[in-house]
Amino acid sequence: MENGNLSSSEFTEEDHPFFLEVIKDSTDWEEEEKCGNNLCHYMARHQELNGEWRIWRIDGERTAVTFHVNLSPSNRKPWLGTILVKKEVRRKGIGTKIIQLLTAELKKKGEKSLFAGVPENRNSWICFLSDAGFEQFKMETSDDDREFLIMVCPLI
Repeated sequence: MENGNLSSSEFTEEDHPFFLEVIKDSTDWEEEEKCGNNLCHYMARHQELNGEWRIWRIDGERTAVTFHVNLSPSNRKPWLGTILVKKEVRRKGIGTKIIQLLTAELKKKGEKSLFAGVPENRNSWICFLSDAGFEQFKMETSDDDREFLIMVCPLI
């Protein structure tokens, strides 16, 4: 898995064009998550969760966007909300490496797990998270009657 010097920083205004570019190449994500909302509005809704948007770079070049929450209101545990990798470098282990770096940070803080919720019909997302160390935990139904697979990544 060759992915150069992978680093992250806080998402800034200058990162919006990159995020829009990655979204354009991620129609499944846009359909499920953004649902036609303005990107700034979408991100602001997630800021209410006191989460962290990050830009990931390989050798200085923007490569991915993530959002995670350190303490979810639902269970007071960390949750991965978004991970989008630039189309040109997908399927090279970068997403998995990002998850490894996030879980290492959380483990240093004393956390024992990282959760993620996936729409039950997004099999490729479930496979990706499974390959990155997540396990199936349970099914949940949202307020709008959508089914989600809750997955957990043990931080051992």
